Amino acid sequence: MTKTVMLDSAGGRVPVFDAQPQGSARGAIVVVQEAFGVNDHIEDVSRRFAAEGYRSVAPHLFHRSGDPVLDYSNIEKVMPHMAALTETDLLADLDATLSYLDAAGFESASIGEVGFCMGGTVTFRTAVRIPLEGR
Repeated sequence: MTKTVMLDSAGGRVPVFDAQPQGSARGAIVVVQEAFGVNDHIEDVSRRFAAEGYRSVAPHLFHRSGDPVLDYSNIEKVMPHMAALTETDLLADLDATLSYLDAAGFESASIGEVGFCMGGTVTFRTAVRIPLEGR
């Protein structure tokens, strides 16, 4: 089952794509979008994690700049959205996402994070600032 939920975050509400597995989840995965937004590819990655038994959520990190899904062939349109991101806002959105998973019953030790393209950098940065273990 998939749905998009709206979570309170600093400066607004962040949409989060939520893919739930059939039956009990083995854990949870935060899928951090690539520079092109939470597009069909990121939603598909989330669904594939769910198919393997993980609750998989993908926060829309460009929600403050219009939440676009951007074309892979036009990097010029990506740049303003990436430039609008701040570390404070990213951490707030990811903290809201982690709190959502916590409220769903996932302990910190059962939550992982994976990122693609720009999301790889965001994942690394948030791993340094928001420790999942012992959260």
